[in-house]
Amino acid sequence: MASAGRAIPCLKPPDYLRKTLSLPQGKLYVSEKHAITGLSCDAAVGDVVSRNHYARIRIIDYKTKRSIPAEPGSARGRVLRVANPPGCVSLNSFTISFLKGEHVVEVVGEEDLLVFPLALPFTGVSKIIYGQPNVGVVELDAQGVRVLKLLKTFKPVNGFI
Repeated sequence: MASAGRAIPCLKPPDYLRKTLSLPQGKLYVSEKHAITGLSCDAAVGDVVSRNHYARIRIIDYKTKRSIPAEPGSARGRVLRVANPPGCVSLNSFTISFLKGEHVVEVVGEEDLLVFPLALPFTGVSKIIYGQPNVGVVELDAQGVRVLKLLKTFKPVNGFI
């Protein structure tokens, strides 16, 4: 990671897991012609899925496909801001696992790996959706995720925003 900006304590997945984590980790909805809309879940991770589906918790970074600015859409519920460097799960971002009620979480950095704090067993989140770039939407049953075991393989690092 480049050392420009502020250092933030993070957990980073080991290199051998990166390819696996880029694959859909749940039920994949694919549509070649139309945007997928109308799913309902506890949490949505990503700008497009947060805009096109109902979620009590929406996690956005105002970027799609890493660079195209996304429109913010309407903010339902309280708006919180979390710093999360690219390719990491910041320790700061674990605060989202305690959210109750409707919230929008604005991420400074990248939101891709923030499915993990939401999938922890104590969160009350049972269904998460996230975008699978250039393919569709993934619906993940959080109760079936062995996220604690997976997080134990992540290495502590300093991420930079």
